[in-house]
Amino acid sequence: MKRFLLLLMILLLSGSALFSGTGSLLLDAVVFGLDVAAKAGKGKVEVTLPDEEKEISVRRVSMKKMKTTFEEHNFLLLEYEKRLEIYDRLSVPIAWPVVKGITIGFGKGSRLQRDHAGSITGIVMDTASAAAIGTGLVFIVIDAIFVGMLGGRENFSDDELQATGENLLFGGLIALGASRVIQGIGPAVYGLRYNKILRTGLGLAKDRSDAVGPAIGFAPLPTGDGRLQWQVAARIPLR
Repeated sequence: MKRFLLLLMILLLSGSALFSGTGSLLLDAVVFGLDVAAKAGKGKVEVTLPDEEKEISVRRVSMKKMKTTFEEHNFLLLEYEKRLEIYDRLSVPIAWPVVKGITIGFGKGSRLQRDHAGSITGIVMDTASAAAIGTGLVFIVIDAIFVGMLGGRENFSDDELQATGENLLFGGLIALGASRVIQGIGPAVYGLRYNKILRTGLGLAKDRSDAVGPAIGFAPLPTGDGRLQWQVAARIPLR
């Protein structure tokens, strides 16, 4: 049984090594393309506020620093189109960082949002999980090869070594799963909070309803007795 498990493990590792040659290149290309798409149109903005003579530079920073920026400068004095442009350039992507955090991990989803705390947390959790899994596999292989196969007795094994290896392996897998769930939730929460701070500071509605300006229209409406009446329609934003 141990020989079969050892052979299966060797075949799996060999298959992974063969696939990594072309598969990793394709995966890297896809990830790079999605990273570029998520960063497209993002960057710092140079703006001059009506009540200030000096041009200021606004870029994506931490939530605390962004709040301070909005407290020091009144961006509500800008035209709606300019405020919308600032939001589009500084807003944080959410969908791809969430997927990247779950599938790739190691804080890469949070790093794409420039969330340093989330990135470090992901790296620490995944590294610890990988270390536990690797150590568990090493213990299991040692038990299978040196204790079982080389010991001359197929059914002999070090129960304590095997149990330790299995506990580390399964514990590491559970920790890795929990880590990926956290790395999926983290970018979603961070992105929603960050973008809300931007919208509040720029005076923008989440559904862009404030983009609708007041309007009034007239249309002729014939009556049954041959007279002509005018129908008036008005649109007034409730803001």
